[in-house]
Amino acid sequence: MNHRRTSHNMVTLLMLLALMAAPAQSAGSLPLPSPEATSSITVRDLKKHLSFLASDELGGRYTLSPSNRIAARYLASQLESYGFRGAASDGSFFQKVPLSIRSVDLSKSSVVINSGGTANEFKYADDFAMLSPTDVNAVGGLVFVGYGISSPKNKHDDYAGLDVSGRIAFAVSGLPDSLKGTALGDEEQAEQAALAHGATGLIVVAPPQSLIAWKQLRDYLLHEDATLPPKPSASGKTLSTIFAGPALIKAMAAAIGVAEADLTAPGGKPLKPAAVAATVAIRMKVDVKVAPPAQNVVAILEGSEPKLKDQYVVLSAHYDHLKTGDTGEVFNGADDDGSGTVAVLEIAQAFSIGPRPRRSVLVVFHTGEEMGLFGSEFNTDYEPVVPLEKLVADFNIDMIGRTRPPGDTDARDKELTDRDSVYIIGADKLSTELNTLSEQTNADTARLRFDYTYNDEGHPQRFYYRSDHYNYAKHGIPIIFYFTGVHRDYHRATDDVDKIDFDKMERIARMVFATGWRVANLDHRLVVDKKPR
Repeated sequence: MNHRRTSHNMVTLLMLLALMAAPAQSAGSLPLPSPEATSSITVRDLKKHLSFLASDELGGRYTLSPSNRIAARYLASQLESYGFRGAASDGSFFQKVPLSIRSVDLSKSSVVINSGGTANEFKYADDFAMLSPTDVNAVGGLVFVGYGISSPKNKHDDYAGLDVSGRIAFAVSGLPDSLKGTALGDEEQAEQAALAHGATGLIVVAPPQSLIAWKQLRDYLLHEDATLPPKPSASGKTLSTIFAGPALIKAMAAAIGVAEADLTAPGGKPLKPAAVAATVAIRMKVDVKVAPPAQNVVAILEGSEPKLKDQYVVLSAHYDHLKTGDTGEVFNGADDDGSGTVAVLEIAQAFSIGPRPRRSVLVVFHTGEEMGLFGSEFNTDYEPVVPLEKLVADFNIDMIGRTRPPGDTDARDKELTDRDSVYIIGADKLSTELNTLSEQTNADTARLRFDYTYNDEGHPQRFYYRSDHYNYAKHGIPIIFYFTGVHRDYHRATDDVDKIDFDKMERIARMVFATGWRVANLDHRLVVDKKPR
């Protein structure tokens, strides 16, 4: 046997296997969109659109205002002129988002724990919260169910050996270490697991960030505002779920016989579920009124490839902002998120110029973001305009219009990026390939400095969870969130068009367009090699 020949054959075979295992295209080998399409994204057009959407006449684009509906009409008319079609179920550009105003009767809303013959009462907002308040009358024995997870296939079942039928389940937030990095179905987690095991109510320890800001959360809960209806379940049944604040957690810890820290910061360590010698009564009385109309603006540009056009690249931004003040003060929201809205509008137009991308493009202008990511939650958790499994990636733009000028020493502007930088959040969370493609495309186009400061999910600002992309990412859809930083005008009446850096916006928008174009034209579906947290 000829050793040299055998070695050569082995090397050749290994190279062929490597080529077969690798995606057929690399980011650097992908073509960029045509110069004509890219150059259609201009400072002039960005400023034209933003000058209308962030004008005093539109009053801040508050979700429930008539001016918000005017903004929606403007966006829809532009998309239609570009050749997009309406993506709503009725064929229009307007996906109705059914918000309601829920007023909690504080005198009739409480949690009462009876332990050792002593009854302690806890009040709504002061001591506990409910995401979509609704009438509740649930009474039963208390059962501590650890993390509240029932996943026998992953060898973790907090309900094993417990009888929670007709009782109130109590769970901590988070995951045990044994399940970190594991993708769990909704049916395996707190609410659906408790429902499946016959619980009549569920109390969950509020997440750490909510406990830290409980006073602010309390003020929010006491402020009458709109919200989505209770989330539907696969079974059609619902369970009354409340979130425990500091005082209620302390009482629960005493009833169970554990330290408060074991409930508020379990740190992934194993917990011992058990029935508790206590009864709990949860009562809520809520008045529900239908809110004024709210809508996402949704549109589709059909792809050119018959085998790929049933997959979608999503472009998103939220077009709502804040309510006009009682004294007539207008919060124009030029940066938040007028800047992202007009950037997506311009990118949508660019996709319509020249050859169509192989995959389809779905544009979603979300409403209700400022109220709690309601528009994106409705489009992902309630009635998606396109089945989620058909979404390849979401490119979400929220606040890309500002630059920290040289010499600016205002502490409120310290996190603003300079003229050549942009924050990139989430690109590597689910798809290594998307992150690589993003960086390579930037190198091939805008050559901006990507700042990953906020990509750390543990960062105190938690921006990964604070814009609409998160509602897609939690379902395993790769995302990139583009952001240039908060500033002195954030959520103030001074967030106006005259402070926008349109040159920088143009560079970012052209780069996002090129990135989306490459994903839309890949010869394989974007590889998802990580699971959502």
